[in-house]
Amino acid sequence: MSPGSGRTIWVLGDQLNRHLGPLGTAQAGGDRVLFVESSTHLASRPWHRQRVHMVVAGMRRLAAELRTDGFEVDYVQEATYRDGVEAHRRRHGPTEICVMAPSSFAGRALADRLGVRQEPDARWLTDTADFAALIGSSARLTMETFYRWQRRRLGYLMDGDQPVTGRWNYDAQNRSPLPRGGVEFPTPIADPLDDLDAEVQEHLESLNPHLVGDPPEGWWPTTRAGALARLDHAVTEVLPRFGPYEDAMTSTNW
Repeated sequence: MSPGSGRTIWVLGDQLNRHLGPLGTAQAGGDRVLFVESSTHLASRPWHRQRVHMVVAGMRRLAAELRTDGFEVDYVQEATYRDGVEAHRRRHGPTEICVMAPSSFAGRALADRLGVRQEPDARWLTDTADFAALIGSSARLTMETFYRWQRRRLGYLMDGDQPVTGRWNYDAQNRSPLPRGGVEFPTPIADPLDDLDAEVQEHLESLNPHLVGDPPEGWWPTTRAGALARLDHAVTEVLPRFGPYEDAMTSTNW
């Protein structure tokens, strides 16, 4: 692709889904994809090792997957996000850069300052305008108010304007204490770590001496396949045993 042509899609570390936002409409050979690793951000606070590893390893794996599928990917490592976006502009001169709206107010403000076009955050069922309408119409905003409003608006588990069973929730049945001896829940899925995981962890340790927690053990998925496997495991193995004890906590299992 020649300089000055095409759209660039900036993918953030908590937006690693090929099916959502502008990445969901991207065309190999027509759109570039930009990832920015900010060393300042990665070193900015005492992140948990497993959390920050999951994000960075996920970014690198998605970038590699997109390259394999024919996308032009610019994976930038700079001090700040601004530096990364500006370096990309200098190298490629895209006609525009777009991003799915960041999760934070600060992120959205940064995208505005950088002249990056924001598309709605497709990860949520409710956008900010919908929520503002609820706040404007409600004298008493509680979780239960929001929950019922969502179900009526979206039709989940509804029979007309009423819940399918005639009850909005079963909270009273989901507050059981753990029985003596505890409850045996399924072992979480863990993926074997590979050279990329080791490379990411070494990089993060060199950037940030204040990381906390145990090193990665493979609990947290860094690919879509891994995430879907955990979703299936949660629905089929964990959820059936979860309800009665959802408000309970044991000191014998992390």
